[in-house]
Amino acid sequence: MKRTSILASFIVFQSVLCWLSLASAVAQPLNSRSATANSYIERGNAWFAKGEWERAIADFDLAIASDPNFAYGYYNRAVTRYRQGNLDRALADFDRAIQLNPRFVEAYVDRSGVRYLMGDLDGAISDSNRSIELDPKLAVAWGNRGLVRGLKGDHQGALADFDRAVKLDPRRAETYNNRGVARFRVGDWDGAISDQTRAIKLKPDFAEPWSDRGAARQMKGDFDGALADYNQSIKLNPRFADAWFNRATYWKAKGDLERAEADFTVAIELKPHLADAYAQRGLVRLLNGKGSEAEQDFARCLTLDKNLKQSLERLITEAKQQLAARGQIR
Repeated sequence: MKRTSILASFIVFQSVLCWLSLASAVAQPLNSRSATANSYIERGNAWFAKGEWERAIADFDLAIASDPNFAYGYYNRAVTRYRQGNLDRALADFDRAIQLNPRFVEAYVDRSGVRYLMGDLDGAISDSNRSIELDPKLAVAWGNRGLVRGLKGDHQGALADFDRAVKLDPRRAETYNNRGVARFRVGDWDGAISDQTRAIKLKPDFAEPWSDRGAARQMKGDFDGALADYNQSIKLNPRFADAWFNRATYWKAKGDLERAEADFTVAIELKPHLADAYAQRGLVRLLNGKGSEAEQDFARCLTLDKNLKQSLERLITEAKQQLAARGQIR
C-alpha cells in the first residue's frame, strides 16, 4: 500500500483499507433476465468465497450478459478483479456499477479504495465524501477517508474521521490500528499504543498492530517492548515486510548492524519496491564498511523513488560523520 516516505522516522506503518464484503444478489423484479443474472451472481459468490477468482469472474460475466443493466454484476466482478490485483479493470467495473446505480454506496466505498491504491487521492476523497452523504452511519467510509487524509498530510482531519469510524463501529480492529498510526504521526505515542493495544485485543492474530505498537514503543524508548512486538508480528505473518523493516530499525538503533542488514534484506525480498528499505540497508552497509554494496543500495533507492534524494543525501552525510568520528574514514 502506498504510504508517505518514512526516511525521517525509519519506521513503516501498515494502513488497512476497509473493504466491504462482496455483495449478495439483490432482489430484482421477477423477469427471466434478472432471475438468470441472480443465479449466476449466487454461484459466482460461492466461487469467490472459495478464492476461485477466475470461476467467479466467469459467472459474473454471465450475469452481466444476462442483464447488462444489473449493477451488482459489475460490482461483484470489480471486487473480484481487485482481489486479483487488476486495479484498472476493477475501477472500470466500479465506474459502470455507479453509472447504473448512482446511489450504490458500497461501490463508492470500494472505488475510493481502488483510487487510493492507484494514487488518485482526490478521487478517493470524492468517493468517500459521496459514501458519507449516502450513508453517514457507514463506518468504513469514514475510515477510508481518514486513510486518504493522513496520506495527504491532514493528520487532524484523519483523526477526526477515525474517531467517527470508531464510534460507529467500535469492534473493528483495523480502524483502531489506523487511528493509532495517525496518532503516531502527530507525536502521540501513548495514544498510538492505546489504539494498537485495543486492536490487538479485538484481533490477536492481526500482525499489523503488533508491528505498529512496536514502532510507538521504540519511539518512547521502550526497546524491549518494541522488540517483543516486532517478533510477535513476524511470528503471526512471516511475510509481513513492514515488521521485518521495523525490527531492522531496532537492531540499527542498538548498533547490531549485522542483524539490521539481515532484516532489511528480508524486507526487500518480500517487498522489492520498498525504496526506504534499500536506503536504510545502504546506510547500515556504509556504517559496516561495505561501501560498494551501500552505493548499490542507494542507487536502487533513488531509482525507485527520486523524491528521497535530499533525505538520503543528509542521512549519508550523517553516517559518514559517524565513521569519521570513529576514525574509520577521513
